Amino acid sequence: MASNTTTSVDAVPSGGANSLVVRRTETVAPETRVRHFDELSEEAQTLLAKFDGEESVVPITQSLADDINSDTTVVFIDYYRLTLA
Repeated sequence: MASNTTTSVDAVPSGGANSLVVRRTETVAPETRVRHFDELSEEAQTLLAKFDGEESVVPITQSLADDINSDTTVVFIDYYRLTLA
């Protein structure tokens, strides 16, 4: 069932600082597209490499927002869910 509310990169104002919620997840739905760490931009890799394991909300640039879908799961040591906020 589709949701009536969506968050997308298109909804993020261009040129402004955006936020990204980073959290570790232990479950990934079978239909979820998982990106591998090496598929991310260098900027995204740097941000994720600094992640300390606690849920974090971090400011990001527009170019990083463009690299991250509204809800991205990444595998890097563990699985991480990245959500634009």
